[in-house]
Amino acid sequence: MTETEIRFPAASSALSFDRTVPRAEAHRRALGEVFVADSVADGDSTFYTALQIPRAHSLWYDRTTVYHDPFAMAEAARQGSFVVLHRHVGVPVGLPFSMQRYDFAVTDREAFRDDEKSPLEGILRYEIVSRVDRGADFSDLTLAGELVVGGRAAMELSADVVFLARADYEALRAYQLGRVPAGGPDYTAAPLPAAAVGRRDSRNVVIGAPVAVGPAWDYPLLPDRRHPALFDHDYDHVPGPFIIEAFRQAALDTAVREGMLGTPNATVVSCSSRFTQFAEFGAPIECRCTPLDPTRPGTARIDLELRQFDRVLTVGTLELAELTGCEDSYLNRTEQPS
Repeated sequence: MTETEIRFPAASSALSFDRTVPRAEAHRRALGEVFVADSVADGDSTFYTALQIPRAHSLWYDRTTVYHDPFAMAEAARQGSFVVLHRHVGVPVGLPFSMQRYDFAVTDREAFRDDEKSPLEGILRYEIVSRVDRGADFSDLTLAGELVVGGRAAMELSADVVFLARADYEALRAYQLGRVPAGGPDYTAAPLPAAAVGRRDSRNVVIGAPVAVGPAWDYPLLPDRRHPALFDHDYDHVPGPFIIEAFRQAALDTAVREGMLGTPNATVVSCSSRFTQFAEFGAPIECRCTPLDPTRPGTARIDLELRQFDRVLTVGTLELAELTGCEDSYLNRTEQPS
């Protein structure tokens, strides 16, 4: 019996990796952006999902280390939460969602090492640890998850999700947009060099050069709605996955600028985020990064704030760990994109 079967007995025989779930259940438009293969319920509050990240993905394969990006599995787990709610909790597809909090911690970094043969694949167990219904179409949910990759406990996750009726959501957004001050255009600054944020393709860079503000650094965000992964479909606000990617890139650059890391070849070992307000298109958005004292040797810890209209919209903390290069990797035997 494998370690996965011991930890997740209900999932070992029922889950399949043969195909993806319907894209609407994962809140994706493109089939290639769906990372959930299957799901199964074990009672009323425990659920398992089969997750797989394609090896050739334009965003998640774009890295400079031989370790898969934990953010890729965090995105798959985010999709998995939607699949669980639609398939097993009875939440209708099309009902608006808002992710209020999303946290994860890597428990085994080696589980993410790329063998350069197989896609990153894992099984995620979700538990509904809290549910508060506030009407027929409005509920608060708290999910806690554990991810196993290759038989190893790789990551722990938790999230707070709110869903509400379409009419209520549209009324909320109309009210919020009515309070938005007149702003200037989106930032048009040039993106940072890809290597500075651990990328190889400049099309995946989402921040520009920072400005020092006391002990902190302010980075302009560069939302390009043509990006095929970060803007897989139309949004009426700047989406959470884009914001989290901007947090990661800004934290990485700050850690190198501050001498906390010697290289941007690093991985995120923990991430916490709280979303309190929507970020709007059509006006500048900044990420403020403030270095914190590390909690573990060899790591960098950065406090983050998303700011727009002189308001803090999202806060988070990222912990990064430096990784060795990939001299013998397929990554270094391919031509880097121009």
